Amino acid sequence: MLRHIKDKPPVEPGDGPIGLVMAPTRKLVQQIHTDIKKFAKSLSIRSVAVYGGSGVAQQISELRRGTEVLVCTPGRIIDILSTNSGKVTNLGRVTFLVMDEADRMFDMGFEPQITRIIQNIRPDRQTVLFSLTFPRQVEALARKVLNKPLEIQAGGRSVANKDITQFVEIKLESEKRPRLVELIEEWYDKGKVLVFVGSQEKCDGLYNDMKNKCGYRCQSLHGGKDQIHREVAVSEFKSSVCNLLVATSVAGRGLDVKGVELVVNFDAPNHCEEYVHRVGRTGRKGCAVTFVSEDDAKYAPDLVKALERSEQVVPDGLKAMTDGFMERVREGVEKGRGSGFGGSGFGGSGFKFNEEEDVRKAAKEAQEKGMVLRKKTSLSWKMRPM
Repeated sequence: MLRHIKDKPPVEPGDGPIGLVMAPTRKLVQQIHTDIKKFAKSLSIRSVAVYGGSGVAQQISELRRGTEVLVCTPGRIIDILSTNSGKVTNLGRVTFLVMDEADRMFDMGFEPQITRIIQNIRPDRQTVLFSLTFPRQVEALARKVLNKPLEIQAGGRSVANKDITQFVEIKLESEKRPRLVELIEEWYDKGKVLVFVGSQEKCDGLYNDMKNKCGYRCQSLHGGKDQIHREVAVSEFKSSVCNLLVATSVAGRGLDVKGVELVVNFDAPNHCEEYVHRVGRTGRKGCAVTFVSEDDAKYAPDLVKALERSEQVVPDGLKAMTDGFMERVREGVEKGRGSGFGGSGFGGSGFKFNEEEDVRKAAKEAQEKGMVLRKKTSLSWKMRPM
């Protein structure tokens, strides 16, 4: 991309960027921007990072001064392109488009935004997509923006690194915390420990337990924290001020931290891609331990496949749990999650109401319509001539 930019005519006042890099999270945008700046100064190239959770006025000011590279999240760049009748910046000169974590970018949550942005970019661009995982149904969406695509694979597709030792332990919910403390005691002095949980509430609760009850210096990271707290948490974890980080899946992608020796999935990941990304936080070596309770039986088939694909030992208990779940699926008691990585939580079906929520939603809409109708009737009555 940098060679491509240097080969183009210089950016003039009023021009937009030549290279556009999009990523799904602000943390990834910051990391990419930091790496580009290492090259930018010596090449006389300017780079601007645009993302939510930070002051938009400063970002607009930097864009107006001109830039060759724009690194952004989809939502914020749409906001800026719409600001001041599109006079802040434009995508008319973009001829090199990069999308990091492309599978998440094309998950239906982002797909409408991505489509809007690409409609404003020249068709003769070069488009480059990066991801560790890429489910087939997401690939179908990606192909809409590609012309004569070429796929390059480094290692396996959607497979955790075989050099990472992976364990799955069947635990009751009450057994998880004592077992976690045992693992932290064993690994804390060897390197960094990253613990994944399923919710923000559980993240805060486990963080307080580890810090106040167990006395460990630790940090927590989840989507409910503001940008400053996120940056402090990651910074302290990176610099080994604390060797323990409790996080939701927001830390599963793009968390570039050296020396993570142990990843613990305190709550089982709910699809294969999430498992691969979480385990991958240990880099090329290390250990990953996943706790699975009886309530997590629906995730067991995906975990078995993930372990088999990375040539790890599959525990007998996990096999038995998988067989039991699949038997209940055949009997119609449980609903299957699709086959392999196809049933992985991607596909963009969006939010679904269950039957009870459907009834409540319909009742609320009917009530609102009735209120509007009564209001209109009342207004029309008042406006009648006396």
